[in-house]
Amino acid sequence: MPERKNGYGLSRENIDYIFDEYFPQLVITVDCGISGADEVEYIKEQGAEVIVTDHHELPEKLPDCITINPKFNDGYIYDNLCGAGVAFKVACALNGEDALKYLDFTAIATVADSVPLTGENRDIVYEGLKLINSNPRKCYSTFIGKSYDTVTSQTLAFTVAPKINAAGRMGDAASALALFNEKDEVQVFALAEKLSAYNLERQKYCDELYLSAKEKLKDSGPYGKVIMLWDENWNTGFVGIVAARLAEEYARPTI
Repeated sequence: MPERKNGYGLSRENIDYIFDEYFPQLVITVDCGISGADEVEYIKEQGAEVIVTDHHELPEKLPDCITINPKFNDGYIYDNLCGAGVAFKVACALNGEDALKYLDFTAIATVADSVPLTGENRDIVYEGLKLINSNPRKCYSTFIGKSYDTVTSQTLAFTVAPKINAAGRMGDAASALALFNEKDEVQVFALAEKLSAYNLERQKYCDELYLSAKEKLKDSGPYGKVIMLWDENWNTGFVGIVAARLAEEYARPTI
């Protein structure tokens, strides 16, 4: 699982690591790859086939492989699925109703990615919440605790998703995957505690970066058409959160 410091899409560095460690015959991307035509060719040169599953906007140059993306003008019913939603629909196509047991994970991912809760996304979250409320998995029920009689999309957005996302932002995305795969209750609790601690650290660092950005705004002023700020010491895992906060605060695109 790539970390944020390795970039947000396919990269030769990540591809080399995968082939050094596993030498796969098939590579399936999730939530990336649609803009990685050159990287897909590099994978094929290593001797593997590629299937790209993604939900981002279509570039001019598409990868030369099987590509699944709801943004294609192919008559698919809904084009706002998140990356996990696309992967879930692929699982449905391959495994039929057996894939429905993963609706809870898909619901959490859909809420976490802040895609519109309309159309098929609304269905995914509605059915996923049914699973979460009737038979929650240990890996995320620790975050919910006994504070909620009924888990809603707001519970996922403010209680569950930030802790899962914090792992990647703190440079340890593998710990979130380990939590999802862990069966031992003691280890589940330990990993959940780790992610909760990461989230507290993430909040602290975000606040520090926000104050640093506000200091820089004193010099340039926030009154142009676009806010543009940089600092080589800023952690790339947090700049998006702070940019969104400033964009909302000043009603201007923020980079």
